[in-house]
Amino acid sequence: MTGENISLLDVKKLAYLLVDGYWQVSVVDEIDSTQNYLKSREPLHGEVITAEFQSAGRGRLDRSFEATKSRSLLFSFYIEPKRDRSEWGWIPLIAGMSIVHVLNRQKNIFSTKWPNDVLVLDSISNGKVAGVLAETHGNGIVVGIGLNVSMSSNELPVPTASSLFLNELTELDRNYYLAHILKEFSALLSDWEQSSNFGELYTRSSSTVGSTVEVHGIEGQIEKGKVTGIGLSGELLLEGDRHIYSGDVFHLYT
Repeated sequence: MTGENISLLDVKKLAYLLVDGYWQVSVVDEIDSTQNYLKSREPLHGEVITAEFQSAGRGRLDRSFEATKSRSLLFSFYIEPKRDRSEWGWIPLIAGMSIVHVLNRQKNIFSTKWPNDVLVLDSISNGKVAGVLAETHGNGIVVGIGLNVSMSSNELPVPTASSLFLNELTELDRNYYLAHILKEFSALLSDWEQSSNFGELYTRSSSTVGSTVEVHGIEGQIEKGKVTGIGLSGELLLEGDRHIYSGDVFHLYT
C-alpha cells in the first residue's frame, strides 16, 4: 500500500498560500541538506528552503534522516527571535506546536513529545510523524522540519515512525502543510515574543507533560520521574524541582 496523488512542491502555489510575504520560500529538487544550505550562508529572517529529496538529511545529535523522494515534507527556515538567547530553547517547542496545530485540524490525533518530536497516539498507525532540528546560526536560529506525509509502511525509516497517509488523513498535499505550518509558526512566534510564559499553551499539545519519563543525557546520565511542566526557558520540569535542558525522552507507559 502506498500513498497516491502526490503533489510536487510548487513555488507559485506556495507564494499564493503565503501571500502576506513574511516567508520567502525556495524549492529545489534535490539537496544534501536544507539545514546545511542555510547554515552555509547568511540567510535573512523568514528565508525558507524546501526539497523533494535530501541526500544527507540530519536529525538531532547528527543522526541521519532518510526519506523517499517526494513522500515527506523536508524544509528549513531561518529566524532571528526577539527574545534573549537563553530563551531560544522554546523555538523547537514552538515548531512542534505549529505542526500539531495544523495536523489536528485534519484529524485530532497528534501531540508533541519534548523537545522535538510529533507523535500520533491511539490511532491506526502510532509513531513519530515529524521531527524538528534547531541550531543557532549567526544572529538567529535555523529550524529544520521533516514530516512523513505519504510514506507507506515499507518506506518508513524506522519501525517506530508513522505517516499522515497511514493514519488516513485525506489531505496529503505538502504545499498545504508547508504553508500552514509556516503561518502557524510565525503567529505563535509573535505571541511568544510578547508573552512571558508559553507553558500552558504548550501543555495542551503535549503528550510528555504529565507523563512519567526516562531522560537519557548526552553523557549517559539518566533521569526518571513525572513531568510537571515546562520551564521559562523551554526546559522540561521533573518532579523534585529538576530542570532538564536536553536529552532523549522515553515515555514510560504502565
